[in-house]
Amino acid sequence: MNMAIDTPGHLWALLVTPANKQDRANGGQLAQDVHEVTNKTVEVAFVDQGYTGDNAAQAAEAHSIRLEVIHLPDAQQGFVLLPRC
Repeated sequence: MNMAIDTPGHLWALLVTPANKQDRANGGQLAQDVHEVTNKTVEVAFVDQGYTGDNAAQAAEAHSIRLEVIHLPDAQQGFVLLPRC
């Protein structure tokens, strides 16, 4: 499952896919959905490590969205709210 939310937590887009499909494979569709919902106003998307790599970045860039990957601290395990800085 892939989702895009804004800073206050409002859902902008939701993409449900099979579990055997990588998150980064859906980056282009998710970026397109966000682009349409926000009337092309999103310039930067903070994403987790599932969206690393050139393919995800290029797919988002096709919709004028720059991905900024937020990395999990080395010592953390499990679900952790990631900071944007």
